[in-house]
Amino acid sequence: MATLSAGKIVATYLEEAAKSFESQRGMLDYVKVMSPDPAEMQNSSNSVLRRVNQQGASIAGFDLTGLETGLIQECYVAGLGTPDNAFVSLRADDLRDISYIRDQAVIDGEKRASVLNKAITDSIRLTGSMFYRTNVTSGYDAISLAQAAMNKRQIRKSGRIMALNDSDLQLYSKDLASRSNLVGQPEKTYQTGQLFKQIAGFESVIANSSLSALAGGTDPATTVTGNQSFSPIPVGTVTAATNTVVNADYRTATIPVAASASYNVGDRVNFANGGVTVKAVGRDDKTVTDEAMSFVIVSKPSGTSIEVWPKPIAADDPALSTLEKAYANINTRILNAATVNRLNTDNSNQPNIFWQKDSIEVFAGTMPVEKLAEWGGMKTARERLTDDLYIYMLYDANIASLQARWRMFVWYGVNNARPMDNGAFVSF
Repeated sequence: MATLSAGKIVATYLEEAAKSFESQRGMLDYVKVMSPDPAEMQNSSNSVLRRVNQQGASIAGFDLTGLETGLIQECYVAGLGTPDNAFVSLRADDLRDISYIRDQAVIDGEKRASVLNKAITDSIRLTGSMFYRTNVTSGYDAISLAQAAMNKRQIRKSGRIMALNDSDLQLYSKDLASRSNLVGQPEKTYQTGQLFKQIAGFESVIANSSLSALAGGTDPATTVTGNQSFSPIPVGTVTAATNTVVNADYRTATIPVAASASYNVGDRVNFANGGVTVKAVGRDDKTVTDEAMSFVIVSKPSGTSIEVWPKPIAADDPALSTLEKAYANINTRILNAATVNRLNTDNSNQPNIFWQKDSIEVFAGTMPVEKLAEWGGMKTARERLTDDLYIYMLYDANIASLQARWRMFVWYGVNNARPMDNGAFVSF
């Protein structure tokens, strides 16, 4: 092994880490992966405004004089997180056997994939707004409840995915297996996590062992303070007094309440005026459904307010224009003294998640690490993964301590582009 070069060690490490990552990519195959423009990201602190689908008004009649509308472009703020790293230091005599390095590369690649899978899972678990509880034991029936809710809200199909936690998979697997051709499934499940295809309208039903419990508890049943009115204000609205841009993110609304302390980030809630829940409406034709519109609490700005996704836009709001009402997602305004009803009423329950494939976007971060080699004296390398993700590696050594070290990382950001198109359910 005396001829073993640093270049050979690095090439072997990156190759094995990349293969290991790809074998465990799991959730990454079921979301949309984007490669943002590096210069644009640099000039905006690694975040950008991303457009979502526009809506259009429906105007009946022959003579439309004076009824013309403008355009509204909704956007959301998307960005990169921090790199996920492996940082290793070895003495020179630990570099004699390359199998030692190869084994570590396998572990490091699997770990990077695992952390990314968990980040995607948690994005849906904590910020997807759809939610229901069910005590049915039929896997098909449990999954079809999500399908029905998505259809009623006229969510466009772009590949619907369901991920089941281990406990509910055990509960539902017998029923699901009887509805699917399992030829070749064990190998495919190991590689991708996919268990069944085309179940209750879902393209794939997959296993997910990283679904953390969802905190909940007794419904605090606080009340709303004041009548609420929200509009899909175009992105880039500039305040006259300060010339600052506001209302950049279409997803968010802050609702004043009597008390918010008892709520958790990740709680799913609905609102009821005089005991009558505010209903979801169809996205295209605004048909009022029999489904109470659910929201997710993403922050608690104060002890008397909650921030929810998505923004509740009411079809009957007299303050909205014809065009603004085209963006309505609820049938009626949330009024003063409306109750806020927590839906995840179990103290702690492991959820299952479901989503439209393109409602979750993963940004692949790029970094010119080669410049660090020019300026800092260390060596650098990279390996391209599927979908323009990269594994980066930087390495150097210290003659005083005889230590060699390397840093391997993957850089990305997970963004819930349309939280109304994904969510969770729990069994009880």
